[in-house]
Amino acid sequence: MHSEDSLNKKETSYKPFEFSLTVKNMHLWRGYRVTDEAMTAANVYYTSKNGKFEAGLWGGVGLGGNYTEFDYYISYTHKNWTFTIWDINNYTDFPDAQIFNYDRAETSHFIDVSVTYAFENFPLKTSWSTIVQGRDTYVTSSGDLRNAFTNYVEASYVVASGKDWNLGLYVGAAFSFESETHFYGNRPGFNNFGAVYSKTLKVYDGYSIPVSATAMWNSLQDYGALEVAINFF
Repeated sequence: MHSEDSLNKKETSYKPFEFSLTVKNMHLWRGYRVTDEAMTAANVYYTSKNGKFEAGLWGGVGLGGNYTEFDYYISYTHKNWTFTIWDINNYTDFPDAQIFNYDRAETSHFIDVSVTYAFENFPLKTSWSTIVQGRDTYVTSSGDLRNAFTNYVEASYVVASGKDWNLGLYVGAAFSFESETHFYGNRPGFNNFGAVYSKTLKVYDGYSIPVSATAMWNSLQDYGALEVAINFF
């Protein structure tokens, strides 16, 4: 649920710890409308000096008080590959959630493991993500609650770009090898496709703000949405 994409990053002296703040009119993630209310997202993270390792805390809060999330993540990049583990804890619908409870029948958490490959000299990026633990479950014919190990695959491609903007298209699909029903819907299929337009707004001399607009369609849930995000710092 966290994006590190930005335009025209300036080289600065090494800072191991940093934080950022993003404001959105709503929050989209892998075809989900996580919340339809305006929200803020804060990210506090550590980055190694070579830039390959990152670990952080990500939190989202709806301005109407109807959405709360608190996640942990680590990632490692080697050449064109990035490996990421997220412990995602959206406890909006879990008023009695216990922060360290990972029982699949009760937890508000799910752990997502991803591998991403970015092609060289070609603006195509592909990823495969699998939920390995938590509230990604299904009920067997004998009544047992099992993990579905839901998979999500995505490809994104930058179709046009300029000095301070770019336009990308993406498509994502979800499925489980364990069950017809999975974390993103009741059947396998394309649950996330659309376009992202990103640009940098120059507020005044020496200061600019990255902004983006994402148009998303979900054929499994039969809806669409438009998210606008402003990254203040």
